[in-house]
Amino acid sequence: ASEQAYQQYLQIAYTIAPYGFVLSLLKWTDSNSFLPFYGVIAYFFANKMARLVVLLGPIASALVGVALGKLAEELIIKPIEVFVYGSKEENSSQESDMKTSPKKAPKTPPKKTQNKKTKKKKEGPKDPISTIQSLLKVVNKVYNIKPLVLVRIFAGIAFIFLGLPYYQNFFVYCHSMAQRMSYPSIMFEAQLRSGKRIIVDDYREAYWWLRDNTPYDSRVLSWWDYGYQISGIADRITLADGNTWNHEHIATLGRILTAPQDDAHRIARHLADYVLVWTGGGGDDLAKSPHMARIGNSVYPGLCPDDPTCSHFGFYSREPLMPTPSMKKSLLYILSLNGIQEGVKVNPKLFTLAYQSKYGKVRIYKIENVSQKSKKWLADPKNRNCDSPGSWYCPGNYPPALNKFIASRKDFKQLEDFNVEKDADAAKYNEQYMQKMAEKGKGAKPPTKKGAKQEGKAKLKLVGCYANENELGEDKVYVGGSSGASIRVAEMWARENSKKYIAVARVSSDGHSFGFNKLPTGKSLKLEKGCMVPCLDDAQKPCGCADGTCTGVGEQPTDGKPLRRWIVYELL
Repeated sequence: ASEQAYQQYLQIAYTIAPYGFVLSLLKWTDSNSFLPFYGVIAYFFANKMARLVVLLGPIASALVGVALGKLAEELIIKPIEVFVYGSKEENSSQESDMKTSPKKAPKTPPKKTQNKKTKKKKEGPKDPISTIQSLLKVVNKVYNIKPLVLVRIFAGIAFIFLGLPYYQNFFVYCHSMAQRMSYPSIMFEAQLRSGKRIIVDDYREAYWWLRDNTPYDSRVLSWWDYGYQISGIADRITLADGNTWNHEHIATLGRILTAPQDDAHRIARHLADYVLVWTGGGGDDLAKSPHMARIGNSVYPGLCPDDPTCSHFGFYSREPLMPTPSMKKSLLYILSLNGIQEGVKVNPKLFTLAYQSKYGKVRIYKIENVSQKSKKWLADPKNRNCDSPGSWYCPGNYPPALNKFIASRKDFKQLEDFNVEKDADAAKYNEQYMQKMAEKGKGAKPPTKKGAKQEGKAKLKLVGCYANENELGEDKVYVGGSSGASIRVAEMWARENSKKYIAVARVSSDGHSFGFNKLPTGKSLKLEKGCMVPCLDDAQKPCGCADGTCTGVGEQPTDGKPLRRWIVYELL
């Protein structure tokens, strides 16, 4: 987890808990040792996976209590005790005085009779431990003198008043965070175009439809996010849920959903009876689909060759909706937009629409020609790996019909799998993934003029930088969206639509772009700072700039036209 995640979930406890941890180490007992051990173990797992920050909640609260308790003890409780009962030193000295008899003074031997050994003892060096103890007694005595005790009490009172705003903020933050985290996400309020306020209950109604209209042994294929909802509300078998820690199995679902329709059906018919997809925008399955593709590619190499981030699986533009070729062919795209987007139709021999929710948030498709042989094989207890006879823990296996497909996958030791060592392939994959993601971040190195003009094995050739879009090819077609910031997306669109040139002007995570076949007119500008803004997906290539991204440019528009620096590439 990142530092931001710790601060988000622990708030001020993130700052105070370490002090409680140190105090717990200083006072080591059999019972007190529980807190440091719990803290170290919880932090270890939270540092490996962001979702496990929740494990730090109880121990962070306990350590904050230790720190604040110690503070209250030293500034308020002990000082008041000193005022009321006196310090321990004073009490102990009084007790010793009472025990000492005032009538008989201890006899001291004459100087002549003292032996040399006694004299040497008195004159010898003091024990270091005794010296430290004596010093601590002096410090403790000074620490407990009445004026300083009074100062401690006033400091404690001041601390309480200064800490009240922090407490109130913490209280409000915790309750608002709890409400956000426990809000029933399957129901929400929305507004129609007419202005009418409605309650969208599509998800629960879809699960109820499954419960009431499908056989009890029906198996539902969906992304793992909805697994608990399907099993809990619909009371149907789901292929994965939030407790599925088998990365390869999750990748298999991702591979099915992002595969072409025919390929997906050949696999799905051996595993499930229905496919459920979330649609209708927002955080639907299409929005999650690049993530599904990346996970699928980590186990089934070849889905996204030489690109662990699967940047080719997505959309050139959202408005108008322009999918990349791999997205357009995928089962998820077809099931989500079947009958909605022009030209998108599901093959009725493979899948049929069984249910669509009232506001189009959920679609359920029946898988045609389900393999009853595989279904029977999966239901047979003999084909499960129980840890002991009669046990409830019985992991299943894939049906024999999928042996060839399952054999093609490569077990992936992902970053979160901290129980196993990484092999060379997994380490290389993780390195490539992190490198690609870093290129998308702010820390990416800017392109150089030499690198921008270098062709080598590149499929693009830099033509130049232009300030006016009227100088671009007169047959230009506007694309925009993500293709205005990601050069690979723009290139894929251009090749798919048989365009020879592309022009891009990046804003942030998107921008403006054109495709055309005629050379730009006019003279190219020098590759100034505005021209050299790096592309989102390839930091070694410039993607120009638009509006606020154009900093340090020379020539400014005087005719009221928007500020642009168009970088033009030729497709080789």
